[in-house]
Amino acid sequence: MSVVIEQILKNYHVDFEFLTEGYFGYSTTYTGWLWEKGKEPVSAILYIWNSGDMVYRIDC
Repeated sequence: MSVVIEQILKNYHVDFEFLTEGYFGYSTTYTGWLWEKGKEPVSAILYIWNSGDMVYRIDC
């Protein structure tokens, strides 16, 4: 998960359940459920525009 998304979720006290993620050119798309405590989840699509090189980290 990107640093930007982590900060948004922290600021708004919500959780995002990732269902799919996709990459194309300089953009990343995430779809999933947006959860707020005490409320029903809503479907959400997050579009992130990237600049610079993509770095993939794989934890084994």
